[in-house]
Amino acid sequence: MSFVKQMVKNTRLTIFLTAGLLVLLIAGGSFWWADQQQSKDFAALMQKIAVASLIEDPESQLYFGVEDINGLEWDPTKLSVYSDDYYQQRNNDIEQFLQELNTYEAAKLSSKDKLTYDIVKWQLITSQQLNQNSDMDTDGYLSLINFSPVFANNYPIRNQADAENYIVALNGFSDKVARIIDRVQDKREKGFIPTSEFLKEIRTSYNNLKNTKPEQSVLYTSYVEKLSEIKIQPSKEQELKKELLQTLSDHVLPSYVKLADLIENDFLKQASLGQGLWSQPGGDEYYSAQLRYYTSTDFSPLEIHEIAKRRAEENVMGERGPVSWNTVKGDELLQTVIDSMSEVKPILSDWFEEALIPGNPVDAQLYPAPLSNVGAFYIRPSLNGDRNGRFFFPPDTRSFEEDAKMFALHEGVPGHHFQYSIQYNQSEIPLVRKMASLPGFTEGWATYVETLGVEMGLLNQKTVQEHLLYFHIGTVIDTGINGLKWTREQANDYLISMTGRKSDAFIDNVIAFPGQTTSYAIGYDQFLSLREKAESELGDRFDIKTFHSVLLRDGSMPFPILEQQVNQYIKSAK
Repeated sequence: MSFVKQMVKNTRLTIFLTAGLLVLLIAGGSFWWADQQQSKDFAALMQKIAVASLIEDPESQLYFGVEDINGLEWDPTKLSVYSDDYYQQRNNDIEQFLQELNTYEAAKLSSKDKLTYDIVKWQLITSQQLNQNSDMDTDGYLSLINFSPVFANNYPIRNQADAENYIVALNGFSDKVARIIDRVQDKREKGFIPTSEFLKEIRTSYNNLKNTKPEQSVLYTSYVEKLSEIKIQPSKEQELKKELLQTLSDHVLPSYVKLADLIENDFLKQASLGQGLWSQPGGDEYYSAQLRYYTSTDFSPLEIHEIAKRRAEENVMGERGPVSWNTVKGDELLQTVIDSMSEVKPILSDWFEEALIPGNPVDAQLYPAPLSNVGAFYIRPSLNGDRNGRFFFPPDTRSFEEDAKMFALHEGVPGHHFQYSIQYNQSEIPLVRKMASLPGFTEGWATYVETLGVEMGLLNQKTVQEHLLYFHIGTVIDTGINGLKWTREQANDYLISMTGRKSDAFIDNVIAFPGQTTSYAIGYDQFLSLREKAESELGDRFDIKTFHSVLLRDGSMPFPILEQQVNQYIKSAK
């Protein structure tokens, strides 16, 4: 072959190879561009879902500290008024977002986006299932019990304009309550009235609130405290205080009177003793949806019942250590909590990777006596970092010292505050997941932390076991009555078999709030089961700090998805 022919052939081959490579580069570039575009589109959809959940909900915007994110405009003069139109829009949004999610090929998403896809889709489906029988929802009543401390804690008073807007917003409280009354009246016309057990519990809370003097309300005391920290003319400060007291007298406290009277004089006369959600039209489906929401699992009522039964028997038969019966109250209770959180900090690095341990501040406070029946509760820090995490304790309730220490770990560090701070601090977690709160995950983690406290040498085993036993027995009775058609007699027989005594008050509480105890019992079981699985399969290669990072670094998620994360950890560590 002549040199010329060989050169032509090589040139053709070069052209062919170059053209082929160019095609591959173009195709590869197209795939890369398409992947990048899909990732951008997906991120935009996730932000859209997050913003949609906050629109027309200024209290939630405050709660999360997202007043200034793109797509939202916080109105400092408004409260959240959950009208029929609001709920209808939320339902429409969920339907639309599920349709949009289904247009994505989940398998082609990046691993980070795929995790978000799975978590968000699971939550949307759960919301959709709950909405199908929303007439049985009692959240409207419950949202008003903690309104005062949550709003007072979250509302920023940075200047005189904020101080004035705070009062204007509270002027809307009567309208907020009027909408709730309209909705519960509408539900009654459709044939649904909450159980007498629930209404009696709510009545007690409302009576405490309606009998509060305006100057004793946390809405006033917190306001005065914040007002003293900003520069304002003394005469204007006194004027604002007077205006707020008038607003509380005219709009807030009378609204609780209306609700308490409605329950006492109307609803309670028509309400019946609870027979379980199964007895209501659509009750089986609604209860299953509630359990999915509360436990962050796909377990059936029977499966949850059996898990709780087994765990209850383990705690009854477990070893019991000595316990201190010292009691604390008020400032002494608060100091016990603060000391417990200080005691755990130096040993956190023995149980958690240093890079994961958050430094987000948390504090504990006593809240006003009229709310003492609520018990301890935690309010997250704000996402924008302007507000610390905080949990509140009742000042008038005398508690065992060991219980106070346990609650410090459960509510604070390494419990709720620790877990949420990690979730907030991870830059790769999108807003829609940072705001997520799956009760099974969050309460399950905080309950698992109690047992961790025993391992750390900080908590008494007997105290923790009795707390676990309470949740497990409550879950057995909850699923028994609401899912398996147990009678009160069956529930009391089970109580006697486990504790040696009956308790109608305990059963009343379970009936009043179906599903709630399951988040603690089943959430704890899932965390413990995942640890037992990892320890069993990895043996000496199991590392508790790495394991805890796997559980927490990606924020809260349903347990079927978390189990996949743990399985990947086990596979990589073998």
